[in-house]
Amino acid sequence: MKKNLIIVLVVFISACSTRDNLDIKDYPIVTTISELSEYYDLKIDTSGKYETASITSYFDGSTELEYAYELLESEKYDPLYYSITIDKDRTIKDAKEVYLLGKGALKLVGNSFGQGAVKIDSIKLPGDNSYYALRTLDGEPNGMFYIVRKGKKVYTMMVSGIYTPDHSLLKDLLIPKTKDLDRFEFVK
Repeated sequence: MKKNLIIVLVVFISACSTRDNLDIKDYPIVTTISELSEYYDLKIDTSGKYETASITSYFDGSTELEYAYELLESEKYDPLYYSITIDKDRTIKDAKEVYLLGKGALKLVGNSFGQGAVKIDSIKLPGDNSYYALRTLDGEPNGMFYIVRKGKKVYTMMVSGIYTPDHSLLKDLLIPKTKDLDRFEFVK
């Protein structure tokens, strides 16, 4: 029994691989924290210490790019959590499940920590499925959530610490990059 468990763990671990610290410039679909900072004149730590980027390839053939910046406690810089994830799934059905799980996680986590979401449906969003909402903390706007599925690909952006009541982050920086999500490819 113990030997079988070890074999299963070894197969599982070797069946997925992660490339860390990739050059995010190879992925112009990702709006980086630097771009966000320039657009909104944010004070961010540009050392790279709080920024991560990786690609994970899973045993089932799906792939996920994760980009994040997280500096929540600072007197020198604006406290901010910002992430973009792009999933390439094997099938449209799998991509639909990733999309639904992403929306569900927003509600689940939000309800657990005094957070909420106010859906914005006045903006035409690209994709086969799309959802955009302002995130709230104790009833006050605190961030944004955007998820779009096009074909087998799902793009998710979450930010805490800033929000734009004019929705310029979405309109000016994200939608132009996600219109052609279905053509996005991972760099080898």
